[in-house]
Amino acid sequence: MADKGKPAASKPVDKDAEQRKDIIRTIKGPVMARLLEMVPAFAAYDDPYGTIMSTPDLLSACLQLVRTRREKFQEFLVDIAGNPVSTDDVPLRCGRSLDQIVGMVVRSGTKAYSDKRWGSNTSAVHKVPVNPVQKGLLDKLKELVGGKWSDSEVPKPSPTQGDRFYVAIKDHLDFDWQVPLIPYFAELPVKLINELGRGVTSLRTPDGIAALADIGRHSMDQARKIMSDSMMREMLDTQPLAAKGVAFLGKDRYEFLHGAVYEKMGENFWEMCVDCDRLEAMEIQNAKDLEQMAEWLHLISGDTITQIVTYLQFHQIPIFLGVAQERLGEQIFSEIFGPPGNKKLIKMFCEKVARTPLDLADPLEDLKRRLPDVFNAYLRSPVDFEKGL
Repeated sequence: MADKGKPAASKPVDKDAEQRKDIIRTIKGPVMARLLEMVPAFAAYDDPYGTIMSTPDLLSACLQLVRTRREKFQEFLVDIAGNPVSTDDVPLRCGRSLDQIVGMVVRSGTKAYSDKRWGSNTSAVHKVPVNPVQKGLLDKLKELVGGKWSDSEVPKPSPTQGDRFYVAIKDHLDFDWQVPLIPYFAELPVKLINELGRGVTSLRTPDGIAALADIGRHSMDQARKIMSDSMMREMLDTQPLAAKGVAFLGKDRYEFLHGAVYEKMGENFWEMCVDCDRLEAMEIQNAKDLEQMAEWLHLISGDTITQIVTYLQFHQIPIFLGVAQERLGEQIFSEIFGPPGNKKLIKMFCEKVARTPLDLADPLEDLKRRLPDVFNAYLRSPVDFEKGL
């Protein structure tokens, strides 16, 4: 008698895929039901889940509800033993943390939006409603991209544009703050998103995305010619808006500044390069003065640099900036000394230092002792200080 054939080997279980399916079922079912209880207006939609996922404003609001009204969702936020989980980075019963699930939802929402915006291989294009608050900047983005990037890079309404956009950006989507930015990211050329890589996540505001579009392909290509491949990659990963400043500097001046302050500044060097007015003020400064203020160059304005070099001695520079930042606090320091800054106050502070008689035996230590009083006087009465009282 012939042997019976061996039973077919069972297909190995894809644990990751099963986790994803379980999470999606939970979100579409009980989590969606809870959201409908909390926001009854969602029930007016024919497909509440699909509408929320494809509408960034709604999706962002729902994610904020989960974060701020955690007690309403606590039954879903438990570990494998059923114990409540109170932090966002601890694995839940499904095997993933809340942070990881939020990342999944952000990517799913981006895919849903792009399919609705452009259509995909399996869906038709639909008109995407635009929030009036968004409309002005979105229109500006379209105009900037259309005028400053080549035809091959400008998003076109083809059936697969949504898929190309999603593939380009999905690996860089992890955070709920990115959801309101989805419509703005969608206006960027896919080629540029691929070029930026994780640098996309450095664009944390609609204005930042619009500023990138305003740079244009020419500046990006000029920056690539000026920098080494490794520095170009670091810039794109850290602060892509610096491309405009690098192009503004040109090769010789870029190499001078890079040699003078990059070692002390690290990645803050790219933040410094965002502001061309600041770079212009640095054009005529020597390397030693710039090195003394390297710790603050990404924070201060061009006018601050000019006044400091005009009034302060070489070794006084880091003492002045360090005490100012400590005494005034980050916000006031930025308002006065950061771009665009307060030109009158910058000059007043620098002049006061220049006029202060210091102990010749140890002038720097004496300056450290006297400077706090100057900034404290401003904090006590900004109006009187500006009047020179």
